[in-house]
Amino acid sequence: MTIKEYCLQINKLLEVIDNKQKSDLFLRLGNQYVTDKKEALSNIKSLYGGMGSFNDMVLYTDGKFDIEANEKLDVLKEILYHAVLSEIIESRI
Repeated sequence: MTIKEYCLQINKLLEVIDNKQKSDLFLRLGNQYVTDKKEALSNIKSLYGGMGSFNDMVLYTDGKFDIEANEKLDVLKEILYHAVLSEIIESRI
């Protein structure tokens, strides 16, 4: 899968749990990856730093911790992060 496809999967997951703001962000990042790969990689990587970052995001459905959605999101976050780092490293070689 491509970085765009990972972003779109995160977009769909966040749509389902009704997190419109973050959902739209990942739709934009997926599209940006096609038009400006370097900027998209930088933008995605920046989501992972600091307290309260995307990496710390926890999903709730109807006010309850959503185990299934969080497990899916955790896998997607990790895969996306490693894919972005790999592309950044490859672009420097």
